[in-house]
Amino acid sequence: MISTDFKKGLTSVKKVTLIFSVYTFILGILVGVIAALFLAMVHFATTFLWDYLPNQFDFSSYYPLLIGLIGSFFVGMVQLKLGDYPRSMHDNVAEAKKTGRMEYRKVLLPTILSAWIILTFGASVGPEAALIGIVGGATTWIIDHLKLSMAHKEELVSLSVGAIISSIFHAPFSGLAEEIDESSQAKKIPKNSKLVLSLLISFSALGSFLWLKSFLKMPASIFAIRLPDMGWSWWFILLFIPTIILGWLFSVYFQQLQVYIAKAASVIKNKMVAAIIGGLSIGLFGIISSFMLFSGEHQLIELTTTVQNYSIPFLLIIALLKPVLVAICLATGWNGGAIFPAIFTSTVMGYIATYWIDGATGFLITVFVTACCTKIVGKPVLTASILLFIFPLQFFPFILLTAFIVNKNWWVSIRKIIRA
Repeated sequence: MISTDFKKGLTSVKKVTLIFSVYTFILGILVGVIAALFLAMVHFATTFLWDYLPNQFDFSSYYPLLIGLIGSFFVGMVQLKLGDYPRSMHDNVAEAKKTGRMEYRKVLLPTILSAWIILTFGASVGPEAALIGIVGGATTWIIDHLKLSMAHKEELVSLSVGAIISSIFHAPFSGLAEEIDESSQAKKIPKNSKLVLSLLISFSALGSFLWLKSFLKMPASIFAIRLPDMGWSWWFILLFIPTIILGWLFSVYFQQLQVYIAKAASVIKNKMVAAIIGGLSIGLFGIISSFMLFSGEHQLIELTTTVQNYSIPFLLIIALLKPVLVAICLATGWNGGAIFPAIFTSTVMGYIATYWIDGATGFLITVFVTACCTKIVGKPVLTASILLFIFPLQFFPFILLTAFIVNKNWWVSIRKIIRA
């Protein structure tokens, strides 16, 4: 017969689990709201600066250069007065894993300000790095005021990182995917409760994020792209591995540019000078084409719907030069993420690589982008979860297969998924 003390203990455990689940759900809603509000700030400022003003005044074609130089002053001042913000996604995630929290004191406001300036003034970087820092800091502040154990607080911070990735990439399974990827690297399976909580916070964050974006009437993102000729042909199987190789090679180009340009820029010790070089580069590249500017999240919709209107040489220039601008931005203090630019440029290059094929090419472009992004992100399941809602659902098995082939630890991930 079960003792009364045992029953009381069991009831107490269930009560704590329920309360923690409620905290997780509410935190997910807050994560989505914070992310949507920040992106709304960037969107309205960007629209004013790059659409409204040029339409009201007769600016010359050198307008991007003017904006880039003005932006470089603000970026340089932030770097000099407040510090090197926003930090990279890798640094933010590493801090959360090491300390179980993300510092917000004297960090949160500089991160918001610097990221808003950088994204508004046209830097060719994505918002994901800044948002992880912003949401991580904000949620840590909230969690610090909750009556929870230290272990539960650390778990909520970790879950919030997955939630923000789910929101900005419209990928509700990315939190779960992050847990699987991390577990395969650590050679251990996460607890079922952690997986359930990952899904709970991801869906609640994505729901509030999409609702607020819709309420604020923000434009569609990269997840509304339309690839040309989304048909299928069995002979594409013969091109499967060659396409993976080409996508992998393009990722090497994308990443090595960052290494070489960062090394070259390291000789510049003055942060204001570095920021001016970055702003000047943004302006010059922006004169070539507006597709060079920003992360590419929204431009990819326009490009994929009108791709037939552009020549192959023009698209090649975009695909080859935008990674250069990404690397320059990251090396000169215009900090941000590289995932959105990687998706944009790899999609363009994938179209170029398959242009010679007479027939449907959407499948091969999907494989090309997956191979490139997996190499850049470094996590096969997370990459696949992000691309799941970008490309047609029927291609997802090949997305997953491609991601595992490219990732050097693919066999470990597969074994862990099967055991899970």
